[in-house]
Amino acid sequence: MDLAALTGAYGVSGFEDDVRRKILEAVGDASVDDFGNVAVGGKSGIAFVAHMDEVGLLVTSIEDDGRLKFRKVGGIDDKILPGTAVTLYGDGFRLEGVIGIAPPHFQQQQQQISWQDLYIDIGVSSRQEAESLGVAPMTPAAFSRRYAEMGKFISATAVDDRSGCWALLEAYRRGADATFVWTVQEEVGLMGARALASRSNIKSAVIVDTTACCHPNFTGGVKPGQGPVIRIFDNYGAYNNKLAKKILEIARRRGIPVQIGAGGGGTDAAAFFVSGIPAVSIGILSKYSHSPVEMVHKDDLRHTVELIVALSEELH
Repeated sequence: MDLAALTGAYGVSGFEDDVRRKILEAVGDASVDDFGNVAVGGKSGIAFVAHMDEVGLLVTSIEDDGRLKFRKVGGIDDKILPGTAVTLYGDGFRLEGVIGIAPPHFQQQQQQISWQDLYIDIGVSSRQEAESLGVAPMTPAAFSRRYAEMGKFISATAVDDRSGCWALLEAYRRGADATFVWTVQEEVGLMGARALASRSNIKSAVIVDTTACCHPNFTGGVKPGQGPVIRIFDNYGAYNNKLAKKILEIARRRGIPVQIGAGGGGTDAAAFFVSGIPAVSIGILSKYSHSPVEMVHKDDLRHTVELIVALSEELH
């Protein structure tokens, strides 16, 4: 399974079926819990975790003229929404739409735009026509898909966290002996990981996620292309524990480039941590996070897989 295929799947938080199907196709015999988390392996006490979901939108109502009002799912900057292309999806349908805004010709002055002022236009002129296409309240809308290789970078929609999902799949394909878990609803409060951590036999967890790049006050001096980041601090707290030190030691001994830094926001590591399970997040640096044009460095992807394989051999 390549990264292009994973980023091409739709997986707004709570609506990850498309992503889950692709992962199940790749791993074969896996378990799916009541919340939609996927797990495979389990021969050792270490679990590698990545989240399947992405930020997006959710239709809340259909206006009489067919326009769709929506709410945000996860952290999205309102400034990127006007003029953005989206794809609405559900059982048996995919529907293209755009987020409309009045053109500058009709604006008296520069306006402060809020997502609550916007709507999705799917090219219809009535509520009935929209409903006939399958649209209803609670229909998810994802950023329209793109995938491009740009020099040493990959720019794609939903790199957060399909890059982590891909890294786990690749390590699994290489025969890494560990539990591999793909969680749901990370972007809206670590919900899948919270459910999993409270009822699992996992001894320690290594979360493989993206880390927003780069800001000296939040992430430190880390740079794309110089290895994955061992995140020892984020908005949920510090992870400078024995597990983090072991990971750093193994990486250095194996000659795998890693960086030490912090992150804004948080990851599924917090859900395991508060459940009494030692956890550390490994971050793949991502430029333009939570936008349709996220970018990751190919070397960071490669070194992340190498690190997962190494850790599966040495952490028990």
